[in-house]
Amino acid sequence: MNLRLYCLVMMVSLTGCITGSNATFIESENQNSRVRMIVIHYTSENFADSLELLTKRSSNPVSAHYLLPESNDSSYPHGKLKTYQLVDENRRAWHAGQSFWRGKSGLNDQSIGIEVVNLGRCLQQKKSDAYKLLGRNILCSFPKYADDQIDQLIVLIKQILSRHPDIDPTNVVGHSDIAPGRKVDPGPRFPWQRLHQAGIGAWYDETVATNFLSHFSTELPTVETVQKALSIYGYRVEATTVWDDQTRAALEAFQLHFRSHRVDGEIDAETAAILFALLSRYRADQLQTL
Repeated sequence: MNLRLYCLVMMVSLTGCITGSNATFIESENQNSRVRMIVIHYTSENFADSLELLTKRSSNPVSAHYLLPESNDSSYPHGKLKTYQLVDENRRAWHAGQSFWRGKSGLNDQSIGIEVVNLGRCLQQKKSDAYKLLGRNILCSFPKYADDQIDQLIVLIKQILSRHPDIDPTNVVGHSDIAPGRKVDPGPRFPWQRLHQAGIGAWYDETVATNFLSHFSTELPTVETVQKALSIYGYRVEATTVWDDQTRAALEAFQLHFRSHRVDGEIDAETAAILFALLSRYRADQLQTL
């Protein structure tokens, strides 16, 4: 490159830099956060292995914005629990995979992913810790979440919500909610009600649920009504009028979140009552269409 051409290139480059750095910033009132959701996962691995998987390149790369350790994990090197941030909240972490919620797909773009160290996994385990899911003869072990770990999680999520106040309570979900039939984390022992009591996420009004239970104990809703109700709440369910696998998978995910003492993917009066109580609380305008 001759000297004249080199100088010209440098002038153009410098001009571009100067123009960008001197831009006048007047903040518009017409904006909001790109972050619309919080998705909670369990790691299925100990802290050390989880940190490796979430931060190093591999043939199947995954990541999350945050990793929360477990205090009784021998691979965790500290005495006090610390929250680990792995990806900036304004960047996309690869945690959701094939996913859907409330009409949106590919949720990595609009969600913050939190991995909680917990050794839940779907393998043959001792029956005292097992749930039989969706009639698939799969036994899953779900260890209890420690109180100090959940306390740490609540603090973290409250901080996230303060930065992204437009996150709706029904958009604080588990991986199982956005990928029914494919994922079961954070599992049936995750304390969703405790989070709600701390001001995080959705839960149903028990009095309203009891009223619906009285009604559905006499007559269950039709398959089509259940499908439409699940879809209104957020799950990917088509109204086929047939009791099919997509409906069972969505019901299983719903039960994992809101009726975890029995997860079978089947409709019953209690499950229907909880579903309609949630719609009454968070989707009242759409409930009238059922």
